[in-house]
Amino acid sequence: MAGGKAKVLIHSQGESEGPLREAIEHYRPQFVFLICNESSAGAKVVLKHLEDRETKYLGQWVGDIEHVEMIRIEDAWSDETVLQMFAAIDKAKKRALELADGRELSFYSGVAGGTKLMVIGSALAAINGGISTYYVNKEMPGKSSNLLFEIGFMNDLMSSINWLKYGRYNEKNNLRYLSEVIRREESGEIRTAEEMATTLDPIVPKSIRNAMRVLKDHGLVEIEGHPQEYSSTTLGHYVLSLFQAHDEGERSGSE
Repeated sequence: MAGGKAKVLIHSQGESEGPLREAIEHYRPQFVFLICNESSAGAKVVLKHLEDRETKYLGQWVGDIEHVEMIRIEDAWSDETVLQMFAAIDKAKKRALELADGRELSFYSGVAGGTKLMVIGSALAAINGGISTYYVNKEMPGKSSNLLFEIGFMNDLMSSINWLKYGRYNEKNNLRYLSEVIRREESGEIRTAEEMATTLDPIVPKSIRNAMRVLKDHGLVEIEGHPQEYSSTTLGHYVLSLFQAHDEGERSGSE
């Protein structure tokens, strides 16, 4: 096995090669998977540029790509499109793992190319699959560089969801502390570890402080002042609501 690391680009491909060129220049991937509509003529041209490692169209780093593959969806304009994008991205991930040769893979998914339904599917599949997302702006007069940016909130949401979804019980149990912070914010109560311990008994202040440091590392709370006081973030509210809805669904399904 080769070992080391490799980058995987899963790119929703429209008619233009511009966004793909920007993504290759930015990430310098070893594997590139294009997802396109079956009838897209432009995507087939872009695939040919990739296969031929055409630096003229896709920049100097295209020559370092080891594997290129196109995954086609049947319909980019129907109620099945989002589901097809889920399946296509899952297929790309599995194929990349087959080709990894022992390397640790980092996945990046574009949410700019293709139809709007393809973009929605890419975004949702990326969050569900633990993939970092990026967007590429169109070139405009006076703006022809630094067109690619990563979507911070989506990537933070993905990271938090996967931490809680695949972590140990203690990690998911941290949401109990986040929930108490939000409850106290809404009721105007003090949000120090000592005060929170009075309603989280038998949890002691030290355990709360440790949990809060972990939640802060994942962007779910902020810590300020002396003594330390905790406040929730927008990301924290959103993650908590997702997991509360999931837990309520599990409870109702078991009744």
